[in-house]
Amino acid sequence: MYINFTCPPIPHLIVGGISVYRKGDKHERRSIHKTFDLMYVHKGCLYMDEAGKRFDIHEGEFLILAPERLHYGYQYCREDTVFYWVHLYTEGEYSYSNELLPYTATKMNKNKYYHRDTFMISLPQFGTIGHDRQDKMKGYLEKISLVKIDRYNQQKLFFDSISSQINYQILFMQILSIICEVSPSPVKNDIAEDIREYLEQAYADPFSLTQLSHRFSFHPLYITRCVKQKYGRTPLQLLVKIRMEEAKKLLRTTNLNVNIIGQKVGYADAAYFSKQFKKITGMTAKEYRTSKQDSSMV
Repeated sequence: MYINFTCPPIPHLIVGGISVYRKGDKHERRSIHKTFDLMYVHKGCLYMDEAGKRFDIHEGEFLILAPERLHYGYQYCREDTVFYWVHLYTEGEYSYSNELLPYTATKMNKNKYYHRDTFMISLPQFGTIGHDRQDKMKGYLEKISLVKIDRYNQQKLFFDSISSQINYQILFMQILSIICEVSPSPVKNDIAEDIREYLEQAYADPFSLTQLSHRFSFHPLYITRCVKQKYGRTPLQLLVKIRMEEAKKLLRTTNLNVNIIGQKVGYADAAYFSKQFKKITGMTAKEYRTSKQDSSMV
């Protein structure tokens, strides 16, 4: 996956640091508001989960954690682990994509002297820094590190800035430049599967494609395309299928009133639930219950 920043404004550095974890330590559970967290492992391995996706970050690998998404260490470190981290921020817009957004060069002419064009910075969320660039990466990260978290001595140390803010931002741009050249590493889960699993858990909640877009940080059209490609249905159609399967289960296994079952699967309007159920199954809920009871008796 790529994280795409619309520029200007260019993303900027908040602070950099280094963390030293012992064998048996793991990252805290948190969600950061409006701030990206870039991690680069220098030694050992860090085991991270972000919104249900798991990443094993080995030596020479990096991961960028997105704002508002819950992340935590899903497993204890199996060895001493040292990693650099960078908190970065943008006042501009950003988005996510599974492919690198193409760069379109614009031809200069006299009408562009005073016209501001926008451009994209596309960063792979997870990847490996080549061996020939690892020393440079580590050097840049060391120079911007003003915080040290030491789990051995249970200390958080803060260091005074020894350079100007502009120099720190230049070093930060060098780090982003190295990451821009990296191809993303594959991740086990895909967005369509994640959405299906979410809908199976939250089928009784009100549905909103906009809310789904905010939760998974993808454009609604992209979400719809991914779900339709994998399941042959739009997200709403997939949700209706999940709801109806749950309703049929309750009709077979309980004596609950049909209206109550409708409410349990997300339909406050009993008439609308009955209409949807007949549209999907070809029979009313009462007819379905009766047919299943008759077949069980046979």
